Amino acid sequence: MRLAREMGLWPPPPDSRIEVFETAGGPVRNYVIRDALEVSVEADDRDVGPVTCDAVISNLEFEVLINDELGGELGIVLLDLAKGKWRFSDDPSDRVRESSPPQFWE
Repeated sequence: MRLAREMGLWPPPPDSRIEVFETAGGPVRNYVIRDALEVSVEADDRDVGPVTCDAVISNLEFEVLINDELGGELGIVLLDLAKGKWRFSDDPSDRVRESSPPQFWE
């Protein structure tokens, strides 16, 4: 919740809602703040975005995660999840980008 606090989203604003998310470990309740964020991808040679998206605040997760819809809006194409390989949808087919190291917000 440290990142939510730094972004001014904690405590949650009055228009936030609690929603239940199904996970591999069972259902969890998270705060959802609609259209709260402007997200961009900063690559070494270009920036993509911003894209408006919801903020989901979890007390169990310490990494920033994106879902399929946001990844698609940003034009992210996954090539090899285990090795962190990806590209933008309009990159040449031989262009391979490297993921950045994770940041943890405990």
